[in-house]
Amino acid sequence: MKNQRRSDVTTEIVVGVFMFAVMLALVSFSIVISQNKLFEKSYTLDVLFPNIGGLKEGEPVFMRGVKIGTVARIDVEEGEGVGLRLRLSRDPDLREDCRFAVKTSSMLGGMKLEIYEGSPALGAHDPSQALIGEPVVDIMDEAAETIVLLRDALTKDGILEDIRITTHNLAEMSEKVNQGTGTVAKLVNDGALYDEATALLSSLNRSSTNFTMVVADLRKVSDRVANGKGFVGKLLSEDETLYNDITNTVANINDAVSNLQGVMDRIEKGEGTMGKLLSPDDQVYTDLADTLASLKSFAGRLDADDGTLALLMTEDDLYQKVISLVDEARATIDDIRETSPITTFSSIFFGAF
Repeated sequence: MKNQRRSDVTTEIVVGVFMFAVMLALVSFSIVISQNKLFEKSYTLDVLFPNIGGLKEGEPVFMRGVKIGTVARIDVEEGEGVGLRLRLSRDPDLREDCRFAVKTSSMLGGMKLEIYEGSPALGAHDPSQALIGEPVVDIMDEAAETIVLLRDALTKDGILEDIRITTHNLAEMSEKVNQGTGTVAKLVNDGALYDEATALLSSLNRSSTNFTMVVADLRKVSDRVANGKGFVGKLLSEDETLYNDITNTVANINDAVSNLQGVMDRIEKGEGTMGKLLSPDDQVYTDLADTLASLKSFAGRLDADDGTLALLMTEDDLYQKVISLVDEARATIDDIRETSPITTFSSIFFGAF
C-alpha cells in the first residue's frame, strides 16, 4: 500500500516538473519571439491618430530605420480618432516639428509606425501638448479615386471622342500612304524622292562640316583674343598700354578739334586776316581791289613809254647818262673825302690866329 502511494506521489511530482518545464519553455519562447526584454527600462508614448489604416497591437515602431518598440494598446476615442500607446526601449528626443506616420511594412502586408523626431535646430516638444499622428492614406482608395477621375475626364471632356477621331484620321493617313497619295506617301514609295532627300542630307552634312570648320576658326580667333594677340586681343587684354595710347590720341584729336573750332569761331566773328577776308564787310576786299587797280595803272604807265621809270627801262642812252652821272657823283664824293683832312687842318690852323 505504501509502495503504491509512494509511486503515485512520484508520478505526480514528475508530471508537475514536466508541466512547469513546458510552461517555462513557452514563456521563454514567447519572450524570444516578441523580442521583449523583461529587465530593460521602457518608455510609453501616447499618440492620437485620425485613423490608423489597419495597424494592430504588437506592430513594430521604428525611428531612423531602427525598431525601438511596439504598439502596446489601441483605444478608439469617440469623436477624436484612435489613441495609440507605444512602448519604447528608448526615449525619443522629440522636437516641435516631430511627426508620426503609419506605413506598410512590406508588399506582403503588415503595418508599422514611423517616428520622425524633427529638426534639431527647433526647440523640444512641449510635453503638455498632445502628439498628433498623420492620417493614413489608403492606396486602394486613392487608386480608385484616380480611376474615377480619369474616367470622368475621358467621358465628360470628350477625350474619348477625340481619341476616336484621331485614330480614324491616322487610319486614313495610313491608307493614303499605302496608296501613294500625298507627299509623305511619295517619299515612302518614290525612290527618286528618296535619292533627292539623300542628296539633300549629304549637302546638309557638308554644310555642317563647313560650319564646324567656321566654328573652329572662330574658336582660334577667340583664343588669340583671350591670349592678348592682335589688335583686338591687345585692346581687350589686361595690359592697358594700347588703351592708354588710344585714349591719349583721342584726347589729342579732341584738343585739335577744339582748337579748330576756336579758329572757325574767330573766322565767323571776322577776327584775323582770314576772318576779315571772309567776313560780310567788303572793306578788305575793296582795299585789295584798289591796290590791284593802282598796280595795274602803274604797270600800264610803264608800258606807255612815258615817265622816268619807263624811259629808264626802255631808253639805253638815258640809262647810260644816268650811269655816267652816278659815276661822276661817286668821283666827286671820293675827291671830297680825300681833301677833307686837309681842309679840316687848315681850318684849325688858321682859326687859331
